[in-house]
Amino acid sequence: MRKTVLILLLALLIPAAAQSQSRAPQNGTLSIREGRGIVQVDARGSMTGRVNGKITITDTKPYDSKRPVVYGAAKTTYRNVKTTVYQGKDIHFRIAGYGWRVAIAGSGIDASVSGRGAVVLRGIGTYSQDGSEPAPWPTDDEPISVGG
Repeated sequence: MRKTVLILLLALLIPAAAQSQSRAPQNGTLSIREGRGIVQVDARGSMTGRVNGKITITDTKPYDSKRPVVYGAAKTTYRNVKTTVYQGKDIHFRIAGYGWRVAIAGSGIDASVSGRGAVVLRGIGTYSQDGSEPAPWPTDDEPISVGG
C-alpha cells in the first residue's frame, strides 16, 4: 500500500515541478560593440566591459558580498553609499549581483550583459541579443529587454 501511495504521489509531483521550472524567467545576453554615446542598463546578473569616458554604477544592494570591480579610472567620485562615478580612458569594469544600474557615456564602449533586465542605447554602435547577428543601435529610446 505504501509503495502505491508513494508512486502515485511522485507521479503527481514530477509534472508539477517540471511545469513550474518552465515558467521561471530565463536569463539572456546582450553584447555591445564599438559604441559611442550613452548606454543605460538596469539589470540583475553580470556585466563586463570597457569604455573611454564615464561610468556611473548604482549598486542596489551595497552591503552584499558582490562589489563592482573597476580598473583604469583616473577619477572616482562617491555620490552616496550606493552610487559611484568613474572617469578616465580605458576603464575596465565587472559587475555582478542581485540588482544594479549602470550609465555609460563615452566612446569605445564594449560590454556584455548576462541576466535579466533592460538596456537603452543612444548613439552609434552595434549590439547582438542572445547570439543573434549584430545590428546597429536603435534610433529610438525603446529599451531592449534582456532575458525573460
